[in-house]
Amino acid sequence: MSDQTSGLRILVIYDNPDDRQLVQHEVEEVFPGADILEPTDLTGLEAALEGHPLDLVVTDLDLRWSSGRDVLAAVKWRHPGCPVVMFTGTGDEMVAVDLMKAGLDDYVVKSPRQLPRLRTSLKLAVEVARSRSALSEREAQLTSMVAHKETIVRELHHRVKNNLQTVESLLQLRGRRSDPATRAHLEEIAGRMRALGAVQSRIYEADTLDRVDFRAALADIAKGLVAVYDSAELECEFEGPLELDLGRAMPLGLLCYELILNALKHAWPQAQRGRLTVQLRAQDGTSEVRIRDDGVGFTDGSVTKGLGTRLVRSLAGEARVKVDLLSAPGSGTTAMLRLI
Repeated sequence: MSDQTSGLRILVIYDNPDDRQLVQHEVEEVFPGADILEPTDLTGLEAALEGHPLDLVVTDLDLRWSSGRDVLAAVKWRHPGCPVVMFTGTGDEMVAVDLMKAGLDDYVVKSPRQLPRLRTSLKLAVEVARSRSALSEREAQLTSMVAHKETIVRELHHRVKNNLQTVESLLQLRGRRSDPATRAHLEEIAGRMRALGAVQSRIYEADTLDRVDFRAALADIAKGLVAVYDSAELECEFEGPLELDLGRAMPLGLLCYELILNALKHAWPQAQRGRLTVQLRAQDGTSEVRIRDDGVGFTDGSVTKGLGTRLVRSLAGEARVKVDLLSAPGSGTTAMLRLI
């Protein structure tokens, strides 16, 4: 026990020499080898508080040169983690409750019969303070570890985004040296990389690394495609935020890319221009994306064929969305994606 208590720095604050000696004896019984300081005036108290950290303070309530309440406040101000126990013959239950609210660790009525309780209180106060300190250190370590992990994950997301941009640039470069048919295929693949990059960039910019601002990502995808194909005026209508986890945001982003791309390629043939509307509604627990064009539309038998059913079904399954396609010749096409 002495190995665990040697080096403890304890203040015993009493005006009455007999009381001071009594409490000092009890402290030595509980904490053999501890460094016990006994300030008897305000100057001595200030000097003790300005020194090394304290492990325990035992004080009376009434002091000629101060009060136990002021001692408590001064200790907690300079050493917030230091326990304070009051062993006093003055005061009452209301005073004790008030002091406990102010941060007092225990209030023991001064009496020979209460000495066993005082020893228990002193030991428990120090043990609780040690446990609290150890817990705070562990929390600080965990906080540091989490911050380090987030830094690494954020850097990985940043590198993934850069890698996607590099792949996109390489595909575009290769496409310029290829025949028209190959170039078109490579450009579409590069566009898919761009769509994934749009989602990835929103991960990197977010406060949390497990959620994606899909509303912003959808706007990026739509604006990027319209800028490339330049066959329609884009109108975005977004109501409510929509945050998704990464495993859902990626396939949904690709699905929206495919549907927007299909509209830009097929809705307005013969160099016509039209209007493409991308809507997002996320209200009252339901979320829906609508991609609508005012183009030529499809016949009943060609609507699903024209939109590449297999790819749409695969991406819709990954994103957990229900896809409804409405189209008629001359009335445009609407793709409704409802998150389920």
